[in-house]
Amino acid sequence: MKCLILLSCLLLSSPCLAGSERLALAKNWLATWMPEHFDLDVASSGVKFNGCKQKEYQLQFSQPVGDNFVIESVVSYAKAKLSWGVFSQKLSVKELVFVPRYKLSHNLSLGFGVITQSATEFKSVLGLQFDLPANTEWLVSARAEGFATKHSWELSLSSQKWDVIRNTGTWYETGAANSKISLEYNGFF
Repeated sequence: MKCLILLSCLLLSSPCLAGSERLALAKNWLATWMPEHFDLDVASSGVKFNGCKQKEYQLQFSQPVGDNFVIESVVSYAKAKLSWGVFSQKLSVKELVFVPRYKLSHNLSLGFGVITQSATEFKSVLGLQFDLPANTEWLVSARAEGFATKHSWELSLSSQKWDVIRNTGTWYETGAANSKISLEYNGFF
């Protein structure tokens, strides 16, 4: 457990400069300390082009609890830097996902969980700094196998609510909620 806390702190720290080979090394080291059926994945993704650099680090793990019950969780940190003169800005956000999932059949599972996201830190070169409020999303989802291995369909019902900053202002500041129904097809290559 200490190893997971240490890795989570490393992933969520602002000066995180881990390369993909370091992440793979950390994943292999942590795998030696985990229970046999514990699935752990460390991933990073990003986009980089002239004036834009975005990077996201994720620690994903799942732990079976019995034959039909799995606990899925993700800890992630994302940062972005846009370099466009007076429009330059930096952005960072942290997220935690916790979804216990019950397997109804070999290709269908039902999950109920929470996604919590830190206050988004937004800084510009003009001295403007916006800290968008933290938000929490509760969701119920049904997942079915897709057309290929590592592909899935997911139908989810969710309600996302932002923390109240003020009584007046934008819908973020007043703590508005966003409820939605979504259907997704996910494929991993």
